Amino acid sequence: MNRKVIVAMSGGVDSSMAAALLARSGNVVIGVTMRLWGEDRDSDPAISSAREVCGLLGIEHKVLDVRESFRNLIIDYFLDEYTSGLTPNPCVRCNEEIKFGILLKFMDLVRAERLATGHYARVLLDGKTGRYALMKAIDERKDQSYFMYRLGQKQLGLSVFPLGGLTKEEVRQKARELSLPNAERTESQEVCFIPDNDYRGFIESERPDSVREGRFIDKDGKVLGSHRGVAFYTVGQRRGIGVSSPLGRRYVISRDPAANDITLGEEEELKRPGCSVGSVNWVAAESLGAPRLAEVRLRYRSAPVKAMLEPDGEDVTVRFIKPEAGVSPGQSAVFYDGDTVIGGGIIIR
Repeated sequence: MNRKVIVAMSGGVDSSMAAALLARSGNVVIGVTMRLWGEDRDSDPAISSAREVCGLLGIEHKVLDVRESFRNLIIDYFLDEYTSGLTPNPCVRCNEEIKFGILLKFMDLVRAERLATGHYARVLLDGKTGRYALMKAIDERKDQSYFMYRLGQKQLGLSVFPLGGLTKEEVRQKARELSLPNAERTESQEVCFIPDNDYRGFIESERPDSVREGRFIDKDGKVLGSHRGVAFYTVGQRRGIGVSSPLGRRYVISRDPAANDITLGEEEELKRPGCSVGSVNWVAAESLGAPRLAEVRLRYRSAPVKAMLEPDGEDVTVRFIKPEAGVSPGQSAVFYDGDTVIGGGIIIR
C-alpha cells in the first residue's frame, strides 16, 4: 500500500536513494533536510544536494532548522561526556533524539504515515511476539543497527529502511542508473559537527577550561609524565600520549576526572572479564528476564564478541567468554542474537 512518507535527506547517496526507491514505488514522498549546526547559508552543500535530488525526483523538499535542539541534546552531551572522562556516542543519541524524535513529530505535523532514512538496517514484525524486530542489514559491512538500538517499538513501527536489503554497491549502481548527482559522493567517516575530525580542537574551543594539566600514572600510582586534560584522551588510545617506556607501547587504561589522573599500561591491561551496562533499551523483548548468551558489539567498528548477559536490577552485567579490550565507559554495548538486536545500553564500567 502506497503511503505518504517523509525521508530524512542528508545530501548523501544513501538517503537520496531511499527517497528514490520510495518515490518510484508510488509513495507520496517529502524529502526533509535538517539544519543541524552552523550558520544560515543558502549554499549549505547538504541542503543544496538534497534539494537538487528532490527536484530530479519530482518530490517536495523541506528544510527543518533544529540547530537549537541539536546543540542542547547532542553537542552539549558530547562535550559533557568527554570532560567527564567518558567516551560519548553522538550518532546513537542523535538517532534517538533528533532523527527519530523530532522528525517523528514533524511527520505528524505534515500528516505523513512513515519516516524513512538511508540507514542500513531492517525492521520486521515478529508474528509470534507482536513486536517489531530490529535486524542487521544484508550488507554487514555497512550495517548500522548498532546506532539504532535505542529506538522504541513505536519508533520502529513507523520507520522504513529501504536500503536494508541492498549492498552499498547496489545502491551506488541504482543511483548511477537514475543519474543522481551524488551517486559517486564519498562517504563521510567523521562526526558531522566536527568536519575536520579534530575532536580535541573542538573540545578546546568549546570548553577551554577542559585544558587542565594532570598526571599520567601507572597502575601502582607512579608518575610517568603529564597530560593536558582528561577530555583529550580515550580508553585504548596509544598515539599522542608522549610517554616513552622501555616496556613498549603504553595505552590509556582509565581516566579519573576528579583526581585529573590518567592511568597508562600495557595492551594486556586493557582486557576486562566483563562490564556493567546501564540505561538499557530492550528491543526483542520487554526485558532480559534470565541470563542468556549473546554477541556483544562494544564499538561500531569492533567485531562482536560472545558474552553472558545477566540481569542486575535495571542494569546488565556482561561477562565475556574471554577477556576483551574494547570496554570504554560512555560507549554503547549492543546485544545481538544472530542478525537480531536484543537490546543495548551504555557502558558504566
